[in-house]
Amino acid sequence: MSSQRDVFLTRLFERAKEDKDIYLISVDMGAPSLDRWREELPDQFFAAGISEQGAINFAAGLSATGKKVYVYFMACWVARCFEQIRYSCAMANNPITILGNGVGLGYAPAGPAHEPTEDLAYMRSLCGIEIYSPTNGKMTEKLVDLTCDVPKLRYIRLERKYPSNLDTFYKNIISNHHFLQNGISLIKGGLADPPRKYEQKKVCILSSGYMLGRALDVSEQLISSGYEASVVDLWKIKPINTSLFENIVSSYDLLVTLEEQSLSGGFGSAVAEVVVDLDLRKQVLRIGLPKHYIFDNGNREHLLNENGLSVHAIYEKIKTRLLQ
Repeated sequence: MSSQRDVFLTRLFERAKEDKDIYLISVDMGAPSLDRWREELPDQFFAAGISEQGAINFAAGLSATGKKVYVYFMACWVARCFEQIRYSCAMANNPITILGNGVGLGYAPAGPAHEPTEDLAYMRSLCGIEIYSPTNGKMTEKLVDLTCDVPKLRYIRLERKYPSNLDTFYKNIISNHHFLQNGISLIKGGLADPPRKYEQKKVCILSSGYMLGRALDVSEQLISSGYEASVVDLWKIKPINTSLFENIVSSYDLLVTLEEQSLSGGFGSAVAEVVVDLDLRKQVLRIGLPKHYIFDNGNREHLLNENGLSVHAIYEKIKTRLLQ
């Protein structure tokens, strides 16, 4: 299974061979998918070294001249150049694409410095930015075409690895950009017709990226326990398509957001804001990482399990809310 980084950079390379206005700036990152750029498209590739702030300003300057610019680095370093993104890109309306690799605990066990568990909070605060967390390789590939054909300021959150059970979705993804920009899809229905128990709350689990795999496993446990539960992939986290969101969640009583982020300003906050703004009168249960940095040593699965995001722990949190 190719990483989302390699899928994106490989497809972008193919587009760049045909479009000399496409430029890639890499910040202190080595990968086989970058070697082809160095060797075959040296005039469209720049290695910026450990200089995220300079890379963003350079990208903004290229964008201002009409170039289609991509900046690639580890997602944990997005905070390091937030000021440059705000002033040189958002305020100046320079539509670059920022590729943040290794979101959440993707770089475990490197420690909290390499684990961006707040990137959604600060990137969502920017005006005029779009934020995507693609589900799998197929969607990642299609995002390349969208960013090339419809330039905007975007932050693409790339997973180092993603669960194998996500590959079954979007294999025949609609290739038009409208589908990707819709940003939300019901990927597993769990409503019975007629309802199993009329008095029982119907559950909709919303997630994206890596945690979507666990959302699917939790929904299976809920259904096995007699609950009605569905899973929604919300891959475009800003802006959320409010009309489509309202249509999809209208049949549910409890909305559960599942994320590998700090709850302050993250994925669940984005969903809760829409619920409030639309006055949907839905219960919302936000499930995410604890309110502290994780210094424990271990791989991603271990750290998730030890910090309240095991499938069993998630199931129990939802079940407790349903029984209230």
